Amino acid sequence: MPPKEKKHGKKGGGDLVNEDKLQAIVLSDSYQTRFMPLTAEKPRCLLPLANTPLIEYTLEFLATAGVGDVYVVCCSLSDMVEEYVKKSKWNGPGSPFRVYTILAPESSSVGDVMRDLDTKGLIRGDFLLISGDVVCNMDFQKVLDEHNERKAKDKNAIMTMVLREGSALHRTRQRTDPGLFVLDQENGRCLRYETAKETGAIALDAEVLEEHDNIAFRNDLIDCQIDICTPDVPALFQENFDYDHIRQDFVKGILTSDLLGKTIYTHLISKKYGARVQSAQTYDAVSRDIISRYTYPIVPDSNLVDDQTFNYQLGHIYKENGVVLAQSCHIESGTVIGADTFIGGGSRISKSVIGRRCKIGENVVLDGAYIWDDVVIEDNVTIKQAIVADKAIIKSHANIEPGAVISFNVVIGHGRTIQGNMKVTLKGDDDDDFTVVGEDGQGMLYYESEVDQDDESSSASLHKTTDGLVYSMEHLYMSDTSIISDDEEAQRQRTKKQKHKRAYSTNSAAAFSDVAGDDSDEDEDFISEAVASINRSIEENHALDVAVLELNTLRMTMNASYEEVREATMTSLVGYVVKLINLESFNVKDATKKVFVKYAPMIAKQIFEYEDQVHLLQSLQEQCARRPQGGKIFIWAVDTLYDRDILDEDYITQWWDSTQSQTTSKLVTVRQEFQPWYTWLKTADEDDSSEDSEELDSDDD
Repeated sequence: MPPKEKKHGKKGGGDLVNEDKLQAIVLSDSYQTRFMPLTAEKPRCLLPLANTPLIEYTLEFLATAGVGDVYVVCCSLSDMVEEYVKKSKWNGPGSPFRVYTILAPESSSVGDVMRDLDTKGLIRGDFLLISGDVVCNMDFQKVLDEHNERKAKDKNAIMTMVLREGSALHRTRQRTDPGLFVLDQENGRCLRYETAKETGAIALDAEVLEEHDNIAFRNDLIDCQIDICTPDVPALFQENFDYDHIRQDFVKGILTSDLLGKTIYTHLISKKYGARVQSAQTYDAVSRDIISRYTYPIVPDSNLVDDQTFNYQLGHIYKENGVVLAQSCHIESGTVIGADTFIGGGSRISKSVIGRRCKIGENVVLDGAYIWDDVVIEDNVTIKQAIVADKAIIKSHANIEPGAVISFNVVIGHGRTIQGNMKVTLKGDDDDDFTVVGEDGQGMLYYESEVDQDDESSSASLHKTTDGLVYSMEHLYMSDTSIISDDEEAQRQRTKKQKHKRAYSTNSAAAFSDVAGDDSDEDEDFISEAVASINRSIEENHALDVAVLELNTLRMTMNASYEEVREATMTSLVGYVVKLINLESFNVKDATKKVFVKYAPMIAKQIFEYEDQVHLLQSLQEQCARRPQGGKIFIWAVDTLYDRDILDEDYITQWWDSTQSQTTSKLVTVRQEFQPWYTWLKTADEDDSSEDSEELDSDDD
C-alpha cells in the first residue's frame, strides 16, 4: 500500500513515490539512556561521530544501497531531527532518495514504531530496517539478492539480519547487549537467538538437531542491526502487542514459536565494515575505526556534510580549513580537528577528536578525548578519554579523568578534578554543585533515575577500560554453560559429572599438579592459563567485566568446565589476598574483603546450580589450607560471599558435612578455625545476626 500522503509527517525530495525501489525505515531513537545526559539536549542520531552527525553515516549507506524512499522515525526531541533532515542535502533535488519524517514522540520502543507503521499502511513491500547510528560500507545489493532468493525457496522467510564476523571481544561488539546466534551453516538460517540476560543452558528441541546437520553457535558476531524485512514483520508486531525489542522479543519470539512457522535468515559479512554506535564503548571504537580508515570510503576526508573541508595528512590526522596551530603544539596520530579551531603552544593532542571553533590554551593535554563544537579549554588542562559537549568551558588546571562526561554549556572551575564516574550537566532542577564544578563553575552531577537503571540495555555506570573510552555493563556475555537438547537437559538433571580434586603449587601462577591420576594435560593447561589471565587482570587493574570476558573466552576456546574456572578463580584470588597481607600490610579481614567484594560478581557468574556452591567452598578451602592464616582468609571470604547471597546456608552446611572437607590435616585446620562462624550461622536469630557476625572481628585482631 502506498504512503498516505500528508498524514505521516513531512516529506522532501519530491511528491511522487518510487514504487520500484526498496523502502527504508530509519529508527532515529534507540529507546535507551546510554548517552544521557547528552541525549536530554540533543537527539542521539545527531551526536557527532568524528565531527559528523551520526545519522549522516546511516543515510550515506542508504544512498549506496539504492533505496527509493527513506522514512526517518523521530521520537525523542523529534522537532530537532525533523529540522535537521529538512535542511540536509538529502532533502534537496540531488538526493538519491525521497526522505520523509514520521513524528512518533509517544512511541517507547521499536515495537510501537512497527505497530504504527502497520496501522498507517506505509509498507508496500519488503523494506530495510536500520538504526540511525549505523556505519557500514558493504555492498547491499548482494544481501538483497540473497534475501530474494531465499524467499523464492522458503515462503515462510520474513527477515534477513546482517551480522559482521568479528570476535567475542571485538571492540565494536556491544558488550552490554551481546547475543548468541544459533545458525544453520548450510543456508544461514537462524535457529535460535539468546541475549546476555539469559544464563545457564540453552535448550534446543531434538528435532532441530536432527533436521540440521551443520549447526554453529556464534557469540562472536557483531550485530549491525541492518535487517531486510517483509511486510509480515510489522503485522506480527501488531499481533504480538508485548513485543518491544527487535532482537530480544521479536526474533527470539518468532524462533521459539511453534505456531507462527516463520523463518529468519542471516547474512554474514567479514571483509566489509558494519557497526552501530550504541554506547560509549562503541562510540570510541567506531570513531577509531573511521579515523584509521577501516570504514573507507566513509572517512573524514570524504566530507559527508556539504560544508566540511577535511584534508588527510600522514598519521591519520585530519584537519579542516581555518585551523590555527601554535608552532610549539604537538598533534599526534589519530586526531581530527574541526574548522576554525585554535590550539595553543605546548599543548599535546593525541588520538582525539576536536570539533569546530574550539579554543584550546597552552600546555593542554588531550589524549583519547572527544571535544565537540565551540568548547573553550584554558591553559594547563588535562582531558583523557572523556567526552566534552558543545559550548562547555574547562578552566585552567582542571583535570577530566577517563570516563567522565561533560554535557552542554557546563563550566568546570579552576583546578577541579572530574572523576571518571561523573557525568556533569546543566539540565536539571537543582542548583549548581560547587563541590563538583568549583565556585567558578556551573553544573551539577547527573544521577541515573530508576528508569535509567531499569533500562535493560543501559550501562549501570561508566568505567575506564583497557581498550576503549568507557563502558560498563550490568550483565556480561551469556554464560555458555551448555548448549544441549531438551532430552539431554533432563538427563543432566538426573546425573551430575563426577568432580575431581586438585592440589596446587604455592605460586598462584605456577604449574599445577593433579592429585587425581586421570586428569588431562589440557585441564592443567587451562587452569594455568586461566590463573594467569585473572592475575593479569588484577595487576593491570582491568575493569571487572573485561576480566570476566577474557576468562569466559578462554574457557570456550579450551572447552574447559566451570569446575576448572572456579578452581582457577579461587587460586588467583586467595593468592592476591596473601600478597596484600604480606606486601601491603593489610590485615586478614581487610585484605580478604577487598578482594572478594570486588570479584564477587565474577564468582556469581560461575555458579549455576546449588551443588556448584559446594564445589566453590571445596576449592576455596583447598587454597586456604595451603596458606598462612588460611583459616581466617576462609572465614572472611565465606562471610563476604554469604552476605552477597552467592553462598546459601544449606549448601554451606552440605559442604561442612561432606567428607571431602576433612580428608587432610590442613583441611581440618581450616574447618576448626571456621567453626565459630559456622556455629553463629546455625544458631543466630535474624535480629542479632549482624551483631554476632561483628564479634568475629575481634578474633582477627
